[in-house]
Amino acid sequence: MLLGIKLLEIAALGLLVSAPAAAFSGNFTRRTVTSSNLNDFRGALFVVASTQTSCEMALIDSAAGFVAASCLTFKSSGKVDQSLDYRVAIAGTDGESTKFGSATLVDAHPKYNPTTYANNLAIIQWGDSDDIDWHQYIAQDRPDWDNVFYTRRTMSSVSGKSWNTPAVVSTVGSAVPGGCSAANNLYNSNQDWFLCMAQTTTSMANQNCQSPYGAAWGVYQPNNIAIAALYSHSAIYGGDKLCGSTGNQYHYYTMLQPYTAWAAKLTGRRVYTYAADADYSYSSSTSYGMSNSDASGVSGVTTVTGDMYPTAKAYKGAGGSASNSGETAGGSTPPPATSAAPTSSSNNNNGGGTTKATTSPSQPAQTSAPDGGDNGGSDNGGNDNGGNDNGGGDNDNGGNNNTGGGSSNTGGGNSNTSGNNSNTSNNNNGGNSNSSTGGGSNNNDDDDGDD
Repeated sequence: MLLGIKLLEIAALGLLVSAPAAAFSGNFTRRTVTSSNLNDFRGALFVVASTQTSCEMALIDSAAGFVAASCLTFKSSGKVDQSLDYRVAIAGTDGESTKFGSATLVDAHPKYNPTTYANNLAIIQWGDSDDIDWHQYIAQDRPDWDNVFYTRRTMSSVSGKSWNTPAVVSTVGSAVPGGCSAANNLYNSNQDWFLCMAQTTTSMANQNCQSPYGAAWGVYQPNNIAIAALYSHSAIYGGDKLCGSTGNQYHYYTMLQPYTAWAAKLTGRRVYTYAADADYSYSSSTSYGMSNSDASGVSGVTTVTGDMYPTAKAYKGAGGSASNSGETAGGSTPPPATSAAPTSSSNNNNGGGTTKATTSPSQPAQTSAPDGGDNGGSDNGGNDNGGNDNGGGDNDNGGNNNTGGGSSNTGGGNSNTSGNNSNTSNNNNGGNSNSSTGGGSNNNDDDDGDD
């Protein structure tokens, strides 16, 4: 079981490392992945001033991770406000204690657009980058996924370092809601690198509100899961907030795959990727940015993003946000609603704006990374040894709800499953190959056993 993989340094900068499929075949037990297997993988929440946010993170390793840039606070200069108390709460695997990391460096993607939410990612670093205890894998080769698990992680107590059972929804066999493209021009122009869904789950900040899921995981049957995307923004008809809107809602998730070379360059070390097909190859560019990043909004649609808990706590209505009960598996274009005034805030639930519809879809170009690309890999990083510890923190946000599933907004006919406990061996289906995007000193896995 390859849970605690130590990283062996390789001197060459940007070297692509692939392990042969045969090296892994003896490490696996054939089984079927369910949502309970998420307990085998670390998750994380973005914490500000000891208060949890709705922003989930995608862990790269024990000292760095992705978060949505719209969850950060920016100065008038457009730079991230580094003076705030940014922390990372890391939920360990079964039997592993919660760890907190205090951010030492926060970098938004250089092409992040706070109006359209193009390239809505940032890298947070914490702890000792010279002492990496574990890493996790970024999912690649989306057509080869057998399922997608969307998660909503919440803490029952920040100061007590305790977690609620994650809400999880599975989208196996479900079509993308047909309204996704019509509601958001950025998605329409970059469908290769977004996920879109209509489901939500009850907000822990207000039981009358629904909240989008925070992260998406690619599932490779029979036994692998890898973090794939983070929540970026939502398009709303019939209101200017998630709570209390009367029309359909569509929720967009930025896929991490094309940003791995940028992350490797920024952190100065490898970012590990996973694909089930040993022959899969993809080269990520350090300068990748979504096309049509200046796309206008859609008339009648309000776009929201960032930490959803403040507006949810303030909502006083009894009905909560509308369910997409009219959205069928095949999709239907939602009716237009009253247009809201456009805004350009980069924080908290009110970015985007509303203008006219977009043109036909086009796919983003894929360029080769100068420092090596991402080839499909194996050894899906559940790992052990919790991350770096930097204090607890107080002030719990919301009412500690959100136990498995509890979702509405059933666009696409998906089913909910709960993330209950299960202690399964960690991944790595034989027949895959291992890869990473290089940056700084490159490393290779010791794949011969546990560490």
